[in-house]
Amino acid sequence: MAKRYIIIDGYNYLYAARMMPRHITPQGLEMARKRLFRFLEGRLSAQERSRTTIVFDVRRNRDLVPGEERAAGMTIYNAVEHDEADSLIEELISRHSAPKQLLVISGDHRLHRAARAKKARAIDSEDFHDQLSNRSRQRGHRNEKPPAPADAAAQVNYSDPELPEVSNIIPDELAYWEARIRELDDE
Repeated sequence: MAKRYIIIDGYNYLYAARMMPRHITPQGLEMARKRLFRFLEGRLSAQERSRTTIVFDVRRNRDLVPGEERAAGMTIYNAVEHDEADSLIEELISRHSAPKQLLVISGDHRLHRAARAKKARAIDSEDFHDQLSNRSRQRGHRNEKPPAPADAAAQVNYSDPELPEVSNIIPDELAYWEARIRELDDE
């Protein structure tokens, strides 16, 4: 089965997922980014996160912001050398060695067109967020491995960007992630 690579339009996703603060400050943006990383960390396996790239716009202090970072096993690009994240995402799509394995997450249909032009898949940020929200919250934490699927039906079908329903929920793990999410909501 082919590996799926994910590129996420960072701030577009944060708005669609309603993770952006009402009053935008540098601290608020940083908290929103961290909330996104933790959200994805709780719902994507370590393997999926290792193939996930999130791209953020950089409007101010470009010389103080690193161009590339790592968070929760994911690659984070800050578009410091581009006018906007969309331009960098288009570049990543066009340069990807296996664009048919790409899934581009953005509500920006300009990026959907760029993805389709390279035979990549694209999905709106809100739809992807809904799929992840419905996905089991038992995925592994940084150093934990996700539980093995109970059967082949629980495997991800990467020819379709929809995510699988996972029915083998372990009560202790579910309680752990529910408590962790409540902690994050309190921040």
